[in-house]
Amino acid sequence: MPSRSLADISQQDWIRACRRLGLIVETKHGKGSHVLVCQPNGNAKYTIQYHLHKLINQKIFNKLKAWGFSEDQIWEAL
Repeated sequence: MPSRSLADISQQDWIRACRRLGLIVETKHGKGSHVLVCQPNGNAKYTIQYHLHKLINQKIFNKLKAWGFSEDQIWEAL
């Protein structure tokens, strides 16, 4: 199994992972290169920007954990 690192995860990786987790991903919402990720029930939303680095990836990872996904689920989706 490859080592798990948040340093090299791209916006496209997060989009794929969020879709695999059953979240709604709106790539055409608003303007610019940001995407909007929503829970299916519509209670929570999060914006993922285009240029990411390790700290932002950590925030996205923690947000998904706060939404009820386990670390294993997130890594499997990634």
